[in-house]
Parts: sequence; C-alpha cells; structure tokens
Amino acid sequence: MFPREHPKHIGLIGTGSVGCGWAAIYVARGHKVIATDPASDAETRAHDFIADTWDALRKLGIATTERVPDDNLTFVGTPGEVAASVDLVHENAPENLVLKQEVYEEIEAKAPPTLVIASSTGGIPPTQLQAKMRNPERLVVCHPFNPPHLVPLIEIVGGEKTAPAVVDWALRFFRTLGKQPIRVDKEVTAFLTNRLQFALLREAVHCVAEGIASPQAIEDAMRYGLGPRWAVMGALTTFTLAGGEGGMPHVLKIAPELQKWMDALGSPKLTSPSVQAALVKAADEITAGKPLSEWIAWRNGKLVDVVLAGKSASPAER
Repeated sequence: MFPREHPKHIGLIGTGSVGCGWAAIYVARGHKVIATDPASDAETRAHDFIADTWDALRKLGIATTERVPDDNLTFVGTPGEVAASVDLVHENAPENLVLKQEVYEEIEAKAPPTLVIASSTGGIPPTQLQAKMRNPERLVVCHPFNPPHLVPLIEIVGGEKTAPAVVDWALRFFRTLGKQPIRVDKEVTAFLTNRLQFALLREAVHCVAEGIASPQAIEDAMRYGLGPRWAVMGALTTFTLAGGEGGMPHVLKIAPELQKWMDALGSPKLTSPSVQAALVKAADEITAGKPLSEWIAWRNGKLVDVVLAGKSASPAER
C-alpha cells in the first residue's frame, strides 16, 4: 500500500528545534524514530529535549507513559541510512532549496519508491522541492508551527506532482498524532498561516517604526484584545460575530468605512536599517533583560494551558 497507512518506523532528517519537536511527538505516540543530524551533540540534545518536554506532552494527552521510552529514538550517520529502514521520512533540513534537494537525492538512492517524504519547510513550494526527484509523487509538505510539539496546527501542501493519495494520507496520519492538520489547496509563498501571521506582524512592525504606541502597548493590544478571541475562533468568525444577530451582512453595511481602515495599514520594510533598529530596541524593552530561555519556558507553559482550553468543540463541530 502506498503510502503505508500505519507507519511504525519514522525517519527524521535534522534535529534542530523543529526536528526535536517532531521527535518528541513521534516518540510520545509510540513510534520508533531513526534520526540523523550532522551536529556532534545532536543525539544528546534530542534526548534532553524530549525529557524536558515530557510533562507538557502528558498534560496534552500526546504522551501516555510516565517515563520517556528512550530506546525509541536512535541516531545513524546519513539520510540514506535513515531512509533504508523506515516507513516515513520527515525532513527538517535548513530552509535552503539546494540543500533539501541534495537530501532527497540521498534518500531516494536508498529508499523504495513507495516511501513518503514529508517536509517541514515553512515556505518553499513543494513543486520546487520535488523538481529533481525520481519519484516526486511521494513528497508532501507537512509544515508545523513553533514549537511544533505543542502547537496543534500542521499545514498539508501537495506539489504539482504529489499523489493525491499522499495528501489524503497525511491528513489522516497527523490526526493520529494529536495534530490539527489543514489542507492548503493552492501553492503560494509562505503557504496559508504564515501569510495570516505576517499580515498582523507587518502592521505591528509599522506601529513600532512609526511610534504609534509603545512596544508593550502593542503586545498588550494583541495579548488582551485579539488573543482571547483568536484562541477560540478565527478572524472570519470574529468578523461575522461582530455583526451580532445580523452577522456578516450587517457588518458589510459599513464596508466603505472598514475599507478605509484596511487602506490605512502600513507596509514597512524589514530590510530598512531604521526599522531593524526600532525592532531590536522594541525586543529589548519587551524582554526586560530576562534570558530568552526563561521566555521560552514561560511561552511553552502558557501554550499548554491555551491548547487545553481550546479543545472544546465549536458549534459547527458538535
């Protein structure tokens, strides 16, 4: 069967922050994981990462055992060695098209043609990724969101030559991992969720660069104004409910005024030295001299609470 419906052995290419997140999820769900990474401390770092996040994975219901099954994660020397002994390869190489294509060449030299290759790329179109592959139908983008072991969403994107069965399989398989997969129907730069994220980030950067509000005020506007609503519903539902019982038709009665708001949004350039300087200063203000490791630990703990709170079904899901 292509692809294998219930893969047992998972291969990981690259165990940086994203790869370690995937390793934690796969190990927690009982899979045997075979990984490779050129860094000399990769194996130790990956095992430490899983141990550190195990309690959070148990709270989320992803991990079901008290102790980490350390034997479920092993390392080998090359992508080819990984591909020769697994049912699925999950590639987490750096965002470099040429490098990723070289990795796929190594994988295909050792793997059967039915082996699925999933890429964690955040924005390289799958059609470009599979352009030099012998079996391009096997490749599908499975893009997680940072930190991947805690945030449920994963984007599934097929390229022009990806087999439809592979896309359908990916949607089913990642649900078994406790993820919330969505299908992106059209290849576009940055896929779907990063486009939404960067639309808001662009305006936040504009507000910083133009001095519209302090960095902390911008953070508070998002955290205490937008955040509570967006933790339970998306922008389109929020827009619909803004019209009360009248819904979207009622909201659109003031469309000319709302269009003025859209037209007033900024378009800052991240390549601008002045914008970069403003962002560095803003980041220093927000982090208040605390080590980023403390912020990351705080973020991860809060995300567990938010994910758990957001698991209640919406009216459409009941």
